[in-house]
Amino acid sequence: MSERRIEVGIIGGGIGGLAAAIAISQAGARVTVLEAASEIAEIGAGIQMTPNVSRLLIKWGVDKIIGDDLVRHEEMYLRKKDGTVVGHSAPDRIERELGFPWWVVHRHHLLTGLLKTVERNRCNVTIDSQVTDVQHKTSDGKVRVKTHKGSTYVFDLVIGADGLSSVVRKTLFPDVSPKGLTNNSSYRATIPYSEVRKVPELLSIVSKPNMDVWMGPNGYVISYPISNGEIFNLVFSHHRPYQMLGAEEVDFDDMRKEYADYDPRVRKIIDMIDPSTIKRWPLVQTGPLDSWSSPSKNCVLMGDSAHSMVNHMAQGAATSMEDGAFLAVCLRECVLGNMSVPDAVNVYEAGRMPKSRMKQQVSFLNGAIWTLPEGPLADARDQAMASELGNKPILRSPNLYIDPVTVLEVYGYDVEGHAEEAVREFKRGGRLDKREHITQGREMDELTSVERWRADRTLNWFLPKEVDWRPVKPGANQIRTGHSQQSKL
Repeated sequence: MSERRIEVGIIGGGIGGLAAAIAISQAGARVTVLEAASEIAEIGAGIQMTPNVSRLLIKWGVDKIIGDDLVRHEEMYLRKKDGTVVGHSAPDRIERELGFPWWVVHRHHLLTGLLKTVERNRCNVTIDSQVTDVQHKTSDGKVRVKTHKGSTYVFDLVIGADGLSSVVRKTLFPDVSPKGLTNNSSYRATIPYSEVRKVPELLSIVSKPNMDVWMGPNGYVISYPISNGEIFNLVFSHHRPYQMLGAEEVDFDDMRKEYADYDPRVRKIIDMIDPSTIKRWPLVQTGPLDSWSSPSKNCVLMGDSAHSMVNHMAQGAATSMEDGAFLAVCLRECVLGNMSVPDAVNVYEAGRMPKSRMKQQVSFLNGAIWTLPEGPLADARDQAMASELGNKPILRSPNLYIDPVTVLEVYGYDVEGHAEEAVREFKRGGRLDKREHITQGREMDELTSVERWRADRTLNWFLPKEVDWRPVKPGANQIRTGHSQQSKL
């Protein structure tokens, strides 16, 4: 049977869009990427490539392009805000058991590696092409896309990989917009390791390429090496008393005040940051949505345009990359003539919507664990992690970077294997239900959409029994993660 010509348009040339372009072009479809910016570039600094997506970088050969700028951290330490170590994980053990590395990398190096791989796969990447109109309700089932320059493109499938301000999402679901559900925000900073090593008090945390997390009641600090170990990358997560709508300029003294009672080493690091580089960035979530696609299934969302999430499990970009890899397996069947494009989109939604929702929930819960109030709740967390410090076997842990169930569910996930099984199930006539594992009458937190059973498994099991779980109702006197009080979720 001859292969079908499938034209796919990807709106957005960020990490998720380029990863999708690689996977879908390798599946045999013809791919065009339309990027609004005048160059393919990535803001920000460090990003984690956990084993669930490092496996994709290896398969696509991106790791060979990035080379030594993919950094393996040796140890990961969870600390109280005063610096006391209370939890520990060893990435090399996770790599041995899952078969793939846990890398940290500068976003620029990752994007550069993806772009070079896209070019090797002969995808058409067009910059300075801001999409202004997406016509998906057509008589022939094709999607017509117009850019601000007046260019028109025709595709069998359009994929919205255009992030938080997605034009494609606004076309499909004009009433949907990302929201800061918990008033969580962050500062991001980088410092040359050569400068940090000049400070004797900091040698204890930079003598090896480790990852460190300082946990506090209103936020946390995470640090790790990037750029071949030459750059010290930091994220300062914290909560505001109001909901942010976008990035904010800040008074650097405000940042100092946020962490004034932290480990003296953290305060010393803050003093080394260039104040002109600091902004406050909101952490927002999109959805969960009831659908990611147009009624005719010729236009579909992926990545942040569909399911942006807080960053507490390092899964935002990873989940976007998984989306593209999963959809590529489905579209390969379209190229081979075994499946229609609408069928491929249905299989994609049924497989990926529950998975992305799970990650949204676990990410929120990890942020809750890292920002428990000092006292009985934080003490219970720290006590439950004590076994890790002696390298004793554990059945479960509040440290989700080593908790066996979470590690297998998130970091041990094989997205292409999942997609292959989903395609086989479809061919067998199996039921497709993108809502499966999402509602089913479960009790959930109305503010965050975290389901009771997941909160029980991930968070509530180690908290004192006298702390009652209850839904948080929007508009009520909410008790939010990171504030002076904390309810079970």
